[in-house]
Amino acid sequence: MDAHFRLKDKIAEVRDDYGSIVIDTPPTLGMLTVNAMVAATHLLVPIQSSYYALEGTDDLLETYERIRARANPELVFLGVVVTIHDRRTILARDIESQIAQVFGDKVFRTRISKNVRLEESPAYKESIFTFAPTSRGAEEYYRLSEEVLQRA
Repeated sequence: MDAHFRLKDKIAEVRDDYGSIVIDTPPTLGMLTVNAMVAATHLLVPIQSSYYALEGTDDLLETYERIRARANPELVFLGVVVTIHDRRTILARDIESQIAQVFGDKVFRTRISKNVRLEESPAYKESIFTFAPTSRGAEEYYRLSEEVLQRA
């Protein structure tokens, strides 16, 4: 009966041990994502600058509103970050423009570029900050973290 609250309950047991807790979920609207949204205080949505990027956002935003209505009224929509962005292509720039039209000032200034080092780091089971700390990807994620902290 309380499946949607299990993660929230587990986090409550350790919340005082941490300054912040980040929950990264799969890019689907399954039980894991719903549990994370029920447990979270803020929601950050990554959207790829690709053709099908905005397809799933309607469902995600509807789920967000449902969760805010009952299970977690304190959940704050922090914003959208454009990821896997290839500034060289017209399509990516068009999608970026569409994302800006839909989300307005909720779009973070920092864009996460398509980057080989970002693709390689998980294969070596390292974060970008230990795998390639001077890479463009690390710099962009650092800038994003600063923006997140300003908004949260």
